[in-house]
Amino acid sequence: MCRAAGLLEFEQVDVLDIDNGARFTTYVIYGEPGQVQVNGAAARLVRSGDLVIVVAYCRLAPEQVSGHSARVVLMGPGNVIKSVEDKAISAP
Repeated sequence: MCRAAGLLEFEQVDVLDIDNGARFTTYVIYGEPGQVQVNGAAARLVRSGDLVIVVAYCRLAPEQVSGHSARVVLMGPGNVIKSVEDKAISAP
Protein backbone atom coordinates (compact mmCIF):
# COMPACT_ATOMS: atom_id res chain seq x y z
CA MET A 1 0.00 0.00 0.00
CA CYS A 2 2.76 2.47 0.90
CA ARG A 3 4.65 1.87 -2.33
CA ALA A 4 1.44 2.13 -4.40
CA ALA A 5 0.67 5.43 -2.70
CA GLY A 6 4.17 6.73 -3.36
CA LEU A 7 4.98 7.03 0.35
CA LEU A 8 8.67 7.04 1.19
CA GLU A 9 10.11 4.92 3.96
CA PHE A 10 10.42 7.07 7.13
CA GLU A 11 8.06 9.71 5.66
CA GLN A 12 5.84 11.31 8.27
CA VAL A 13 2.14 10.40 8.00
CA ASP A 14 -1.01 10.85 10.02
CA VAL A 15 -3.14 7.79 10.79
CA LEU A 16 -6.88 8.23 11.37
CA ASP A 17 -8.69 5.25 12.91
CA ILE A 18 -12.25 5.20 11.57
CA ASP A 19 -13.44 2.69 14.18
CA ASN A 20 -12.38 4.49 17.36
CA GLY A 21 -11.59 8.06 16.26
CA ALA A 22 -7.91 7.93 17.27
CA ARG A 23 -5.55 10.18 15.31
CA PHE A 24 -1.78 10.13 15.54
CA THR A 25 1.35 11.09 13.67
CA THR A 26 3.92 8.42 12.88
CA TYR A 27 6.23 7.40 10.05
CA VAL A 28 6.29 4.78 7.31
CA ILE A 29 8.26 1.56 7.61
CA TYR A 30 7.94 -0.72 4.60
CA GLY A 31 6.60 -4.20 5.34
CA GLU A 32 5.56 -7.16 3.26
CA PRO A 33 2.98 -6.66 0.48
CA GLY A 34 -0.50 -6.46 2.02
CA GLN A 35 0.87 -5.82 5.50
CA VAL A 36 -0.49 -2.81 7.38
CA GLN A 37 0.92 -2.68 10.88
CA VAL A 38 1.25 -0.09 13.62
CA ASN A 39 4.25 -0.51 15.92
CA GLY A 40 5.47 0.95 19.19
CA ALA A 41 3.36 3.12 21.45
CA ALA A 42 0.99 3.98 18.57
CA ALA A 43 -0.05 0.30 18.45
CA ARG A 44 -2.08 0.96 21.61
CA LEU A 45 -4.30 3.34 19.61
CA VAL A 46 -5.61 0.84 17.05
CA ARG A 47 -6.83 -2.75 17.04
CA SER A 48 -6.28 -5.41 14.44
CA GLY A 49 -9.09 -5.13 11.89
CA ASP A 50 -9.75 -1.41 12.43
CA LEU A 51 -10.28 0.64 9.28
CA VAL A 52 -7.68 3.38 9.00
CA ILE A 53 -6.85 6.27 6.72
CA VAL A 54 -3.17 7.07 6.17
CA VAL A 55 -2.54 10.67 5.13
CA ALA A 56 0.63 12.27 3.79
CA TYR A 57 0.95 15.97 3.06
CA CYS A 58 3.07 18.23 0.90
CA ARG A 59 3.58 21.96 0.80
CA LEU A 60 3.07 23.63 -2.59
CA ALA A 61 3.66 27.11 -3.85
CA PRO A 62 0.48 28.62 -5.31
CA GLU A 63 1.78 28.17 -8.87
CA GLN A 64 2.31 24.42 -8.25
CA VAL A 65 -1.24 23.63 -7.13
CA SER A 66 -2.82 23.30 -10.58
CA GLY A 67 -0.21 20.75 -11.68
CA HIS A 68 -0.46 18.62 -8.55
CA SER A 69 -2.55 15.50 -8.02
CA ALA A 70 -3.31 13.53 -4.89
CA ARG A 71 -2.89 9.77 -5.04
CA VAL A 72 -5.71 7.81 -3.39
CA VAL A 73 -5.21 4.09 -2.74
CA LEU A 74 -8.30 2.15 -1.65
CA MET A 75 -7.81 -1.19 0.05
CA GLY A 76 -10.19 -4.13 0.24
CA PRO A 77 -10.49 -7.20 2.45
CA GLY A 78 -7.14 -8.77 3.29
CA ASN A 79 -5.41 -5.44 2.57
CA VAL A 80 -5.59 -6.07 -1.16
CA ILE A 81 -5.39 -2.92 -3.30
CA LYS A 82 -8.80 -2.27 -4.91
CA SER A 83 -7.87 0.89 -6.79
CA VAL A 84 -5.19 3.54 -7.24
CA GLU A 85 -6.31 6.91 -8.56
CA ASP A 86 -4.56 10.25 -9.01
CA LYS A 87 -7.00 13.09 -8.35
CA ALA A 88 -6.26 16.52 -9.77
CA ILE A 89 -6.17 19.39 -7.28
CA SER A 90 -7.92 22.63 -8.15
CA ALA A 91 -6.67 26.05 -7.17
CA PRO A 92 -9.03 27.76 -4.70
